[in-house]
Amino acid sequence: MTLPSENSAKKTVTNTAIKIENLNKWYGDHHVLKEVSLDIFEGEIMVICGPSGSGKSTLIRSLNHLEEYQEGVVSVFDQPLSRDSQSHKVIHQTMGMVFQNFNLFPHLTVLQNCALGLMWLRKMSEREAEKRVMGLLDRVGIANLASRYPGQLSGGQQQRVAISRSLAMEPKIMLFDEPTSALDPEMVKEVLDVMVDLAKTGMTMVCVTHEMEFARQVADRVVFMTDGEIVEVGPPEQVLVHPQWDRTKEFLQHVL
Repeated sequence: MTLPSENSAKKTVTNTAIKIENLNKWYGDHHVLKEVSLDIFEGEIMVICGPSGSGKSTLIRSLNHLEEYQEGVVSVFDQPLSRDSQSHKVIHQTMGMVFQNFNLFPHLTVLQNCALGLMWLRKMSEREAEKRVMGLLDRVGIANLASRYPGQLSGGQQQRVAISRSLAMEPKIMLFDEPTSALDPEMVKEVLDVMVDLAKTGMTMVCVTHEMEFARQVADRVVFMTDGEIVEVGPPEQVLVHPQWDRTKEFLQHVL
């Protein structure tokens, strides 16, 4: 596997995939995101880490408007997003998201779960959708489970189904919100392996995770957040091995 420092050196900065400018969000009096600004580049693997309650999940969910924010701008490929139909179209066409919980329909098979969006949103025929899905299920190693229902699968298998479902829509950007946090320890590796393979394809990925080894192996840049603010941003070697701030050092002592 390519080392993070070598991986970062080989990539050249191209287009900005996501631009976050002065994002502020409150839950009542609680200031969750405080003047957050960040550029995420096309083809970049960015890992966001930090203690619980630091605003990580709120930030990533704000990128595709699953969370409303009161101030600031999020732009995707130079298109500022707002609460209108055009922005929803941009989100659906460019972003996929994988959550902590798998959000699969329990009454549908694996194949049906993954094909549904293609038929509804992309107006594909059932045959076309299933052909695409089977290729993706094979890619993540669960094609043999296509006819099973979510309740018949392990947590790791369900998360791989959720990843396949997002990939079926051919997004340019994948968002991962702590995709392994709900899994038993022995199931974490199978999901991380899929994410590592996906990172090798050049997909733009933004991952909120506590899996620091994954960050060290795959990330181009690591973002450390605390108390709703971005404290450090840089290559894994800089943030995870030689952090500049005491709060980052304290956090890493508990997760590394």
